[in-house]
Amino acid sequence: MSRTQLNVRVSEELEKAIDEKRIDLRASLGSIPSRSDVLRFALEAYLGITLAESEADRRTTTGPEKRRGVQAPELVAKKSGK
Repeated sequence: MSRTQLNVRVSEELEKAIDEKRIDLRASLGSIPSRSDVLRFALEAYLGITLAESEADRRTTTGPEKRRGVQAPELVAKKSGK
């Protein structure tokens, strides 16, 4: 499957919220996900779709969640309340 790079500009406030979510997800994923991972999780939840394993960012290292086959948490797209 071909892939396309999408560049997104965000405010400093949104960048901070994404980084906070990365830290929050560490407990459930076993490692800190990339910003791209967080955005993929959020888009997946918002659009109501499930991305195939082939859509995973191939540049990231294989963390424990990938070795165990853990799915992306559904809570990612929910507001963190901050």
